[in-house]
Amino acid sequence: MRTFSVVTTCHAAGYAEYGRRMIETFDRHWPDEIPLILYRENFQPELPSDRIIVRDLVDSCPDLMDFKRRHADNPLAHGQTQRYRFKLSRNPYKNRIKLGERAWGAGFRWDAVRFAHKAFAIFHAAKTCDSDVLIWVDADSLFFAAPRWDELESFVPPDCFVGHLQRPTYTECGFIAYNLRHPATQEMLAAFERLYTEDGLFREYEFHDAYLFDVVRRQVEQAGHRSHDIAEGIGARAKHVLINSRLGRFMDHVKGGRKDAGHSGRNDLVVDRREAYWANSA
Repeated sequence: MRTFSVVTTCHAAGYAEYGRRMIETFDRHWPDEIPLILYRENFQPELPSDRIIVRDLVDSCPDLMDFKRRHADNPLAHGQTQRYRFKLSRNPYKNRIKLGERAWGAGFRWDAVRFAHKAFAIFHAAKTCDSDVLIWVDADSLFFAAPRWDELESFVPPDCFVGHLQRPTYTECGFIAYNLRHPATQEMLAAFERLYTEDGLFREYEFHDAYLFDVVRRQVEQAGHRSHDIAEGIGARAKHVLINSRLGRFMDHVKGGRKDAGHSGRNDLVVDRREAYWANSA
């Protein structure tokens, strides 16, 4: 049986709004053998148990701070530029052809600094974790049931370097399972990290962590290694792929505007979920 660790990060405001709930529901439902590594930003959390391992993000990730200092006054790195850029693509959910972006560079998809915190937390955890599998979970998630051991094992099979929630646009990176015993995993993470430390990410079409994750994932796949789609294809028709995948049996990802309600809605579901949690969701 393989060993597992979970990692997340949040800042003080995020901890107050949703991070505390994520930590408490993790401790309530996940197997006792699995620790949660929390990279905190400028706050001291209250810990429900000693299996919550707290690390300071700033102290742990000097390369993150270097990246932020380099681009403190760079609007391109904060999603604050705007111009037309041509790229032929298809919107898979509306079945429309796109000819590019009228406001390329404006918005979260180009906010490299915002999403760098998450990326560097993963890089540091993967280098220092002694578990077989490292699972990233966004801090705006919550757990309402316990994941089974057979489910944990299925998220990234031993012959795959990573398990992820695939979508036609870009991976949903709210839940990713890294197989730290696969020889290609550290190669992938090193290439991922170089996109930040060498500023190579600005040569890509988008700058957020999910897009960059797919860039390096595809490179590793092209080298002959296998990844695993945890969603088993459901991302082709579900925008909120996490809750429609097998993960929706025990967790919710309360992302974006769903935070006002405190949960995802039944209108986010494209599969028939029978769990009581979803029956009570408006």
